[in-house]
Amino acid sequence: MALKSMHLVVSVAFQDAGDTTRAIAIAVAFRDSCSPDLDLKIDFLSCGSRFEHLITSAGFPIVKAMPRVKGVSVAHDLGWDFPEFFGSEEIATTFINGQLDAFRTLKPDAVFHGMWAPASIAARLLGIRTINFLPVPLHPASFTNGLIRDLPDMMPLFTRLPRPIRQKLAWWGSGLMVKAPIFRQKRLGAAAAAAGWPIKGPISLFDMNMADLNLVNDHPIFHADYAARLPENIKITGPLFAKTDSPLDADIVAHMKKDGNPSILVTMGSSGTEEFLFNAIEAFKQSPADKWNVVVLASPSICAPEKARSVAGNDPRLLVTDRFIPALTATAIADVAVIHGGQGTVQTAMAAGTPIVGVALQIEQQTNLDNAMNAGVGIRIQRQNWHPKTIREAVLKVQKDPNYTANAKILAEKINSMDGAQIAADAMWEFLQREDVEKVPIIEYEAKA
Repeated sequence: MALKSMHLVVSVAFQDAGDTTRAIAIAVAFRDSCSPDLDLKIDFLSCGSRFEHLITSAGFPIVKAMPRVKGVSVAHDLGWDFPEFFGSEEIATTFINGQLDAFRTLKPDAVFHGMWAPASIAARLLGIRTINFLPVPLHPASFTNGLIRDLPDMMPLFTRLPRPIRQKLAWWGSGLMVKAPIFRQKRLGAAAAAAGWPIKGPISLFDMNMADLNLVNDHPIFHADYAARLPENIKITGPLFAKTDSPLDADIVAHMKKDGNPSILVTMGSSGTEEFLFNAIEAFKQSPADKWNVVVLASPSICAPEKARSVAGNDPRLLVTDRFIPALTATAIADVAVIHGGQGTVQTAMAAGTPIVGVALQIEQQTNLDNAMNAGVGIRIQRQNWHPKTIREAVLKVQKDPNYTANAKILAEKINSMDGAQIAADAMWEFLQREDVEKVPIIEYEAKA
């Protein structure tokens, strides 16, 4: 029987720029693919974010959810306390309860969420259909069959080994990685249990974001080793990053092209750190003999722009800005992109055909950069080695070796050959129109790893 109406609620950690732009892109494709005979309603549920204007500009209404937060960064609002994603059980409880209250009021047919555990947990407790989007397949079958390309940077003793040895150890020890503390969230598990979650104790990283349909926003070439082992409800739907026709500000274009010098774009997205950004700025000041034009994006979620400008000093080679610019356009002009490993940032550089020098803050970002490094389009610097001297040397190496740019152009053709947003939207419609879909069970995925 054909659907007559559909109410979709989009609930994402909108403090994150990448998750926000991905959610919007898929929602737009979903809306544009809707049959004219169907009454479609899409609400975006937000606890607060400085990116909310992007949602309303795309034509979607925002429903306020509790708790209300400043929306500067996910880490700040959740009180990240590694390896725990929530600073306390109380914080986790307020977010889960806020989602429960909103879903009870809105009564959606389906909830669409990213790596946003409160939405997944609340919707599943209420028996609402769920769809999520993820940067990687969050399932034991991927983690134990090659998803992790290198030993995590959080293991400094072992990460001093040569990369080929680290890669072999990562492959052999991938089954043990799922036992790391980050895979068992104690505070979130306690909060979920208090809300009615049937399993007591820590909640698995694999289960806290699980949905009835899981969309992986990455190119299938990076997941060929284990794709056949994934369950049917995990679909790899292709790259997804912010695309816009908006022009790049004239002063930024002029700076990047000044005197025909190599141009460098530095960005840590909305989830990098002040220290990593400042180390990158210092790298481009080290030698007066270096002829390059550097644009530094200083996101307010990372640092006060004034502090970044103070680090840059009066060096005419560096232009520091906190403007929200069209990333794909800026990256395409750059000769090298110096970035963190966020999926959107990495995919943008790949799509632009621009070589990469990057650093990862966590394992998913490390995997994104390792995929780029294995494709010959850049260099991942281990986080403990992210220092001005190392950064400068890596940029000079990438800049001087034409193979990096040649490989980047080849990879760009593959990245741009897929419309990730449309493929994801098509998968959503196919799923929502089915009547025989079984709800994803609430089980301990870690126990089945």
